[in-house]
Amino acid sequence: MSIIYLFTKCNMTIISPTIEYECIPLSQLEEREKAVIHVADLSDSERESLAAMGLHEEAAFELCQQGQPCIVQVEATRLGLSQEVTEQIMVRRCGVCN
Repeated sequence: MSIIYLFTKCNMTIISPTIEYECIPLSQLEEREKAVIHVADLSDSERESLAAMGLHEEAAFELCQQGQPCIVQVEATRLGLSQEVTEQIMVRRCGVCN
């Protein structure tokens, strides 16, 4: 199965033969929505810090609170993220999880 990546200025859409996922910034999710991390445009040290707390590519999470800080829950851990960081993390909504 091939996957085609379409890049636009603000977001990315991944298209497969049966599924289409739009990647959006984490900052655009609604509270109580579940999503999966797709990619983060962060420095290596920021990416490593978040990964050490469970927030890494392909990690599923739930948005608990939008704002400053944005609070996400990864498994049993809640993390507070700045708006600057949430705008740089691209996610896919998890239709199966909701």
